[in-house]
Amino acid sequence: MPAKIIIIATIILLIVSFSMLFVIEAKNHNYDYKKSWSVVYFENPRDLSEATGSLQAGDSLDFVIENHEGKNAEYTYKIFINDEKIIEEEIEIAAGAKQKISPVIEKEKSKGNKITVIVTYRDTEYKIYKNK
Repeated sequence: MPAKIIIIATIILLIVSFSMLFVIEAKNHNYDYKKSWSVVYFENPRDLSEATGSLQAGDSLDFVIENHEGKNAEYTYKIFINDEKIIEEEIEIAAGAKQKISPVIEKEKSKGNKITVIVTYRDTEYKIYKNK
């Protein structure tokens, strides 16, 4: 009889333990659960303008800002060609959302230059760049 009680108790403890681990792991897979972060990236970082000769394929400066701050956030982005500021704008992004930004820059101005995108949220700065 005591052996059955030990086996039943072990099975119950295993089921409770696995259930708790499942709940904890599910929370960790949620990007926004008790976390505060953002990400900035080019939509197509592997542009090959010389190889394809296509304006669309090679000259895209489209970038995305993802807001995982847990609340609506206002971001400021600046676009530089070499060290000259070309664009400075603010954008509000809802919590958990991402926003694609498609800046319009003259091809002659950007060709052969380093293009830097700086996005700021509060005191955090995100910087990405491309050499055109």
